[in-house]
Amino acid sequence: MPGNTYRLGSVERASMTEQVLRELRDAIVDGRIAQGEPLREVSLAQALGTGRSSVREAVRQLVQEGLVEYEPHRGAFVRVLSLADRLDVFVAREAIETGAARRIQESEAPVDFSRLRAALEELKTAARDRDRVTDAVIAADIRFHEELVRLAGSPRLTRAHETLVAETRMLLSHHPPYPWKDYVTDHVRLLEALEQGGPRAPDLVAEHLRLSARLIAEELSRASEDGADARGGTPRPGEEEERAVT
Repeated sequence: MPGNTYRLGSVERASMTEQVLRELRDAIVDGRIAQGEPLREVSLAQALGTGRSSVREAVRQLVQEGLVEYEPHRGAFVRVLSLADRLDVFVAREAIETGAARRIQESEAPVDFSRLRAALEELKTAARDRDRVTDAVIAADIRFHEELVRLAGSPRLTRAHETLVAETRMLLSHHPPYPWKDYVTDHVRLLEALEQGGPRAPDLVAEHLRLSARLIAEELSRASEDGADARGGTPRPGEEEERAVT
């Protein structure tokens, strides 16, 4: 009996931690908690109506995801990201996703692409007639790439890719206007290359991610310059990083 009670208690705590993690992650990605903001256990627990242990575990996970930094004697802070820091997400994704594409290409067993096709259909629906990314488009885009990595059959690649999802969401929210038909076609090409099993699939994945990184970098740089012009001067050191993710 004590063992059963213990297991039930563990499930309940895990569920609460997951809810706290989701809320904090969304607040950081959306900019409701600003870069550089301290994450204090007591005040967050009071605001969320939960215990400090759930907040502590959620913050530890956010450190693993790269959204939060922890400094001894100072505590946890929302990470301040430079442009290079943010674009490094695409460097990591390229390594993971091209590796996944290569494993799919080299697989001797039949590969079931049904979930990847379903993810593409979801992306088509979300992106139709929208030349700016929305939350639905971002979610569908991420799901497509998650399914691509999952097809490699490597739990470690999948786990590594999952840690980049929050930062990917943050970056894609800065994607400049882009014709929705081209946005969809880019992903259709990836699926077709994977299904056909040709040697080009890993290269197409790399090209796709590098294009996204370049477009987002240009948009962030343009936004930074516009902000400096509006104030009539060059941003103070560190100020560009504070403005870049809203």
